[in-house]
Amino acid sequence: MEKKVCGAKTRKGSPCQKAPLKNGRCRLHGGKSTGPKDKEKHRQRLKGNKNAIVTGEYETISFDTLLDDEKELYNMIPEDIDRQVKGRYKILEIRTRRLMQRYSQELEKNKPDFRMINRLEEALTRIDARANELIREMRELSTNETNEDNGSLGALVDILVEVRNKRLGS
Repeated sequence: MEKKVCGAKTRKGSPCQKAPLKNGRCRLHGGKSTGPKDKEKHRQRLKGNKNAIVTGEYETISFDTLLDDEKELYNMIPEDIDRQVKGRYKILEIRTRRLMQRYSQELEKNKPDFRMINRLEEALTRIDARANELIREMRELSTNETNEDNGSLGALVDILVEVRNKRLGS
């Protein structure tokens, strides 16, 4: 009598020799996943799932998912330039706050995980760099706006620049 085996292809390329279950594959090779049957129900179950978050640096944040105190903070963050840049800056501020909360929670533990603390510090450093980039971008946008507006002060600056260029050219 021939011994039944799983037969699934292993990493080495040979067939798996473990005993199969009812579906013909062993417990390790249970067959191809067909995914969730009801995609909408699956999407609803995953909404708000924070199980995979480690530091939170890459966490997806939208206004709908903000806590009440975060919404208050969002509205308090000053706006000066283009709406999209302002929104990204606000989200970075909230992301920084969440990281700082995780950081302090980790420090309050009896046995803090210093690898996690290190990861959080690295994430904060990267977020800070992104915030600085956005601030530079906002400054550039504000300089472009003042040049485009060319109000009376802008006109005066243009005249002075023109006079200076004529003086240096002659």
